[in-house]
Amino acid sequence: MPILPVEPDMFPPDLWEVYRQAPRQGRWWCLHTKPRQEKAAARDLHHQQISHYLPQVLHESRTPAGRKTRTILPLFPGYLFLLGEETERVQALRGHRLVGVLEVADQENLHNDLHQIHTLLGSGLAVIPEPTFPVGSTVKIVTGPLKGMVGTIVRRGKRDHFVAIVHFLGRGATVDLEDWQVEQLHA
Repeated sequence: MPILPVEPDMFPPDLWEVYRQAPRQGRWWCLHTKPRQEKAAARDLHHQQISHYLPQVLHESRTPAGRKTRTILPLFPGYLFLLGEETERVQALRGHRLVGVLEVADQENLHNDLHQIHTLLGSGLAVIPEPTFPVGSTVKIVTGPLKGMVGTIVRRGKRDHFVAIVHFLGRGATVDLEDWQVEQLHA
């Protein structure tokens, strides 16, 4: 099966230069997509000539038979970023590929973060997606049978785990959780 060509990650191709020249021409919106709809939503925006950015990374794995596979995946599954006015935001919602639109309070910070990600991805170095909550973060479980528990994220093998510790004994227990099940607590 032939590998599909890599789709553009942003529109227009000179998005960062356009923003630098006219930073007040629109605002950033974070589009929360339905599962596995990031690229399709980006294609829709591209066809409508709406400025957007979908950071993507190369993911290599192996089939059970040992054959090497390469795919291009969104760096932030479920999200892409739109740069535009309210009318473009409404137009994006009409595509039926979005769960919702998150308003961005700190426009300059998001722009700087996205530009930094773009620079990392363009460096030619291997970029590895990081989990939402880095190892060592204190988090609270927000859903499921453990809702309300507070603990720490640790790494064991290739997965991150939630640890509940009995401080008096200096011992704990771990459980696998997904990022969406916890929220970070700030000290």
